[in-house]
Amino acid sequence: MNSLGFDRFFNVATGHEPFDYQRRLAGGDLGTTLCQSQLINIPTGLGKTAAVVLAWLWNRVELKKANWPRRLVYCLPMRTLVEQTRDEVGKWLHNLLTRAEGLEIEGQVLNDLQWLAKHSPIVLMGGEELDDAKRDWDIHPECPAILIGTQDMLLSRALNRGYGMGRARWPMHFGLLNNDSLWILDETQLMGAGVRTSAQLEGLRRKIGVGAGCATWWASATLDNRLLDTPDHRERDEALALADDDHKTPEVAQRVNAVKRLAPLPLTLAADSAKVVEPYIEKLAASVIEKHQPGSVTIVILNRVNRAKELFTVLEKAAKRQSLPERVLIHSRFRPMEREKLSDKIKESGEKIIISTQAIEAGVDISSRTLITELAPWSSLIQRFGRCNRKGEFNDNGGADICWINLEAEDEKTPAGLALPYAPTQLTTARRLLRQVESSGASPAALEKIHADEPLSETHILRRKDLVDLFDTTPDLAGLDIDVGRYIRDGDDRDVQVFWREIVAKEMPDENIEPFRQELVRVSVGDFDKFFKKDKTRIWMWNALDGEWQRPDRIAPGQMYLADFALGGYSEKLGWTGEKSKEPFPFLSNQPKPKSPRDGQGLDDESLAKAFLSIEEHTNDVRDACQRIINLLPSSLLWSQALLRAAHWHDVGKAHACFQNFLTKNQAVIPAKLKDRFLAKAPWKLGTRHERPNFRHELASTLAWLQAGGCEDFFTQNLVAYLIASHHGKVRLSIRSMPGEKAPDQNPGSEVLFARGIWDGEKLPGDTNKKLTLEGFPSEPIVLDLSCMRMGEQNGRPSWSVRALSLRDHPQLGIFRLAWLETLLRAADGQASALEAKAENVT
Repeated sequence: MNSLGFDRFFNVATGHEPFDYQRRLAGGDLGTTLCQSQLINIPTGLGKTAAVVLAWLWNRVELKKANWPRRLVYCLPMRTLVEQTRDEVGKWLHNLLTRAEGLEIEGQVLNDLQWLAKHSPIVLMGGEELDDAKRDWDIHPECPAILIGTQDMLLSRALNRGYGMGRARWPMHFGLLNNDSLWILDETQLMGAGVRTSAQLEGLRRKIGVGAGCATWWASATLDNRLLDTPDHRERDEALALADDDHKTPEVAQRVNAVKRLAPLPLTLAADSAKVVEPYIEKLAASVIEKHQPGSVTIVILNRVNRAKELFTVLEKAAKRQSLPERVLIHSRFRPMEREKLSDKIKESGEKIIISTQAIEAGVDISSRTLITELAPWSSLIQRFGRCNRKGEFNDNGGADICWINLEAEDEKTPAGLALPYAPTQLTTARRLLRQVESSGASPAALEKIHADEPLSETHILRRKDLVDLFDTTPDLAGLDIDVGRYIRDGDDRDVQVFWREIVAKEMPDENIEPFRQELVRVSVGDFDKFFKKDKTRIWMWNALDGEWQRPDRIAPGQMYLADFALGGYSEKLGWTGEKSKEPFPFLSNQPKPKSPRDGQGLDDESLAKAFLSIEEHTNDVRDACQRIINLLPSSLLWSQALLRAAHWHDVGKAHACFQNFLTKNQAVIPAKLKDRFLAKAPWKLGTRHERPNFRHELASTLAWLQAGGCEDFFTQNLVAYLIASHHGKVRLSIRSMPGEKAPDQNPGSEVLFARGIWDGEKLPGDTNKKLTLEGFPSEPIVLDLSCMRMGEQNGRPSWSVRALSLRDHPQLGIFRLAWLETLLRAADGQASALEAKAENVT
């Protein structure tokens, strides 16, 4: 038994004693040997976040349970919840570390806590600026990590189409999030299609196999487990709920039995047309003023952002005629720079009226004396009720009041528009259940007795074939990548992200412009498409293929767009408007962010360095880093031979004349000791281009291995070749020439194959006056053979596609293991480069 004890561990982290269910989830003082998928069905306000995070910290970090994943992946439906969870987790890690000595935490446990406190939590949401300690989380697969992000950012990465990130790193995040990770999906009632996708991913990981174990915990007070019954996830996972010992705790009893009177507001919205909504908003504003209790907080939750903005505007006008408490509008269409201030404001003590949308119905730790809400699905209503008398704090003063507004279409033939973003059948069920529970009130204890089989909305189901197809990240030359948005959010709830800069008329944006997190606003695809069509000439999207900003042909979900400030579309008070701005709003200057390597297919920023390094020096560093990672990841030992061979050969292609010219041009002085050596890295300016467009040294390395590597079996030969080719994420399942590539000079009537800057028949190394002394590399130059880019066998040798697909579909590998292995090699390369950079700084 651990001498520390879980209760003390939990108390030091949070300042509270754990509830019984939190102990059971963590396995108590002994912990649990296996980390298994399960449902966590706990009422709102009872510490689900602390339960799951501390359970993972206790078992993975404190008790060193080998079968618990190294990464905790905390997935949430919206940014406000991410920010709140980030702050809580950071506080718990700080508390544990500052009291480590008193807790007798030492050795590797202390090292891991120190690592986590410095490198976690890693926040993944659009435009988030990670500091240096957290930015490179994906090159440390052997270390513990806590990732917190929105479902858009995390699920898109798990599908190999990571939103808001460079294409070349998609496979790394795909590999890391589908191996050695514990997924927490919290507030699932707001996730739509994402819930079913998470279940499918869990089922497919079990069927296809992973390199290191994964599990999923679905946490919500209102999770409908029918959503988890999908074609590849039929298992009934265990469920955790409150037990008798939990109910005996006074704090739990006070919350579960909180007094919340429930009654309908004498107001109905019967259509979503402007002529109906306008008088409805006027009457609602009068009701809000009437129902508000002096000295308290009133929360009004509406289903549509536009209605919330209109109610706020009417109350603002009313405040000019009469004394009203402070009004606060909050919804998902604000930029972080405004939303963070609003979030702080709604948490401050004092009298106020808060107008919100679904953005407030989950996770946000605020409570009201009066709650007014539009009719919504039953699961959403339960979450909204959790924002009223949340801790039972009004029980001794008469309790609290909840008023609900009926939404019921006059025309039964057209109810869909009024119900949005929900389905009419969901509202019909909720209306019936509200009337059923009115007499007993809306305490968690009363709601627990209501059984509601809500109609399930239709969503796209991720199938095995879909996920396998997504494994190929080769850029589509027409720009038509597979859209994964339908697997992440419901069809009407898919967003883009937008930021503004001042762009000189008729000029293209500087390629060094990158958005900061605080300036990005989420906008629905439909709304932004209307905005885009007003002026298509002043909106741009980053083109990773060409490494530059370009005007888009269409608006696609999950993408990030740059808009000229002159177009407007935003208000500090109201958030996204899509209209010409009546008042100017602040925007950031064109000063670029500190640069990280961009992944345009023709760029080679990964070789940026502060000093010269030979291929031999860098290769030895990568091999050492690879061996360290293997030693710390027991599950990788089976693949150690292939990984180390790939590390040994991964950069031999840099001996190509094109790459050497790339590194040495415009260099004043090359160290004397390296003048007869081939360089792997050298100082050069960001954005420097190869003389051959789209040149990739890793393709040259791969061809050299296939011809001279000397491997005893076909499977290993192919695996090593694939790992070499994929170690920058730009050559994977296919080899083909890219737009703008130059064909070699050819003899009349002849045809020379070329792809990614490599010409069939040329030699490696490209300069016989220099030495390449890697063990196993032949003394004579290797003639590079590009015939493998053709379809079918060439001279009895399979094509590259056949080799790569044989690995992707091999029962010992499959998509998850293969991506994990390529990530391990890329991580070794990244770690070696980071250590080299530190050494360069010292010298």
